[in-house]
Amino acid sequence: MRIELELTPQQVHALLEAARQQYRLRYQDEFWKERYSHLPHGLRHGSILAHCPDMAANKKLLGALVHALGQDTQPARVTP
Repeated sequence: MRIELELTPQQVHALLEAARQQYRLRYQDEFWKERYSHLPHGLRHGSILAHCPDMAANKKLLGALVHALGQDTQPARVTP
């Protein structure tokens, strides 16, 4: 699936910050769940992403937003 958005730089910054906060909260919630307790802390992130498609999608969104901010000052076109 491909999604394209036209956002102002201010909207990209706001969405990036909101997505980061959401990712942090969800990651902390997942990190301490029983199903990951057998994994060393350093290996949990990949396992969490493999089991949580919403988090994997959020990670792609974060990358796309950061990439969009690195572009010119035109409205950001975000295509995760």
